[in-house]
Amino acid sequence: MLGSIFNRRFVMQSIFYASAYSRTSKDDIDSSSIENQIALIRNYVKSMPNINIVSEREDNGFSGTDFLRPDFREMMTDIESGKVNCVIVKDFSRLGRNYIEVGELIDEIFPKHNVRLIAINDNYDSINPCSDADEILISFRNLMNEQYARDTSGKIRSILSSKREKGQFVGAFAPYGYKRDENNRHQLVIDEHAANIVRDMFHCKIKGMSQQRISEWLNKLGEPSPAEYKKRNTNYVAQFQTHSRALWSAVTVGRILRNPVYIGVLVQGKQTTPNYKVKRRINRTSDEWNIIHEAHESIISKNDFEIVNGLLGQDTRTAPNKETVYPLSGMMYCGDCGNNMIRTKSGLKYYYVCASSRAKNKTCTSHSIQEEKLLHTVMEIISCQIAYSLDAERTLTYVKSLSSQHNGIVKLHAQLADREQEIKSCECYKQSLYEDYKNKLISKEDYIQFGNDYSMRIKELQQAIINLKEEVELLVDDKSSPCEWLQDFTQHKRIQSLTRQLTVNLIEQIKVFTGNRVAVSFRYHDKMEFVQKLQAQL
Repeated sequence: MLGSIFNRRFVMQSIFYASAYSRTSKDDIDSSSIENQIALIRNYVKSMPNINIVSEREDNGFSGTDFLRPDFREMMTDIESGKVNCVIVKDFSRLGRNYIEVGELIDEIFPKHNVRLIAINDNYDSINPCSDADEILISFRNLMNEQYARDTSGKIRSILSSKREKGQFVGAFAPYGYKRDENNRHQLVIDEHAANIVRDMFHCKIKGMSQQRISEWLNKLGEPSPAEYKKRNTNYVAQFQTHSRALWSAVTVGRILRNPVYIGVLVQGKQTTPNYKVKRRINRTSDEWNIIHEAHESIISKNDFEIVNGLLGQDTRTAPNKETVYPLSGMMYCGDCGNNMIRTKSGLKYYYVCASSRAKNKTCTSHSIQEEKLLHTVMEIISCQIAYSLDAERTLTYVKSLSSQHNGIVKLHAQLADREQEIKSCECYKQSLYEDYKNKLISKEDYIQFGNDYSMRIKELQQAIINLKEEVELLVDDKSSPCEWLQDFTQHKRIQSLTRQLTVNLIEQIKVFTGNRVAVSFRYHDKMEFVQKLQAQL
């Protein structure tokens, strides 16, 4: 602690220019509020005529382990410049909860700058000499303050982990398009204005607009970006903003289009900190994330989300002087080598050619197809698929009109129950494995092998349950309306021309083989196969 020479230096000081410092963390109770701390300090100074408070520094909502607090740093700047030579706090814990950091302040930094420290509730004033017992007591208090921070951090981590596992939102700010429920701050509800912008963005992407074009369009409309919208509706303050107004960018648009939160999926726990002292964020592996499906109401349909994210993975470019890409961009593949087909011009006509055939080492035969012929062929294939979809719709309508005994729903539910029961059995077997290993009934190698086998079987059964549930949904859908996936086809029964929105809604990929043979892979092919099975049984 402070030596006698340093204490005499304090006694000789006639007037002290003090900074009244207060701090609260998010979990502090009312008695530790900023107002109560300041009132305590002001009342204390009334009986100290040689102390003038020249500044009141307040850090509200900051952990005691964080010494990068804004007002604390300003106070330290005042100390270094000589404006302040006295610091008054309610107690040592307000100064900080890191034993080493607080000890360094008391023993080195404050004495170096001839700063008097007063901790009112700890009955400490550095101007008064400390006995060995007092020094031990102060060290013990600081150690207990750090232990409190450690315990609190552990409790908060446990609480947040529990909330994430339950699907409760624990972020500081709701994602763009959502807001907190007024009656439950851990539940997300739709913010209609921002949600409509999100829907427009997905619609524009499906139509063929790039992320850059979408961002330019939103900026042209004067629509506030997520950062600006957040600032208008919350107490959010941007720390790294370089312009007076944050604009939409292609990166921002891409993040929104990729975020599964808009289909009701809540992904949390992607980052963490090493411990309560180190605030550096580190990324967690994906298997450590908390992922909860149907955590809140969706803004975008799962179908549109999958289409858009499929498009984001394609190599597409906007046509020159056009707002959208070509109808078949990113969907064309060579049926022989699997490489992309690229659009090129020869004379007055455009062709799609295999990219491998244009490369230096030419790993594929040189074959191409005229764009006009390709579009006509794809149109005919789509028309045939739409006609088949209309027939499939009639099949499902007929099947739904039959009793559940005939349409197979009972059978599907029985299969679901069997799969679920088998999963329970596998889980029980896995649990008994450890007991067998512990009792030396099986070797360690067998324990690991059997455990992996049961885990693999459980995954297979879980996927089978998903498939069975999809088949049940096809049969128990509302009789008055066709399935949503069929509507994507049947709504285009009067198709006139190929548009980007039409192709991305219906087609997964197009393959062109040598000899101009064209094969189109449609979306929902698994559901179509199920309908074919039903038709074969009727």
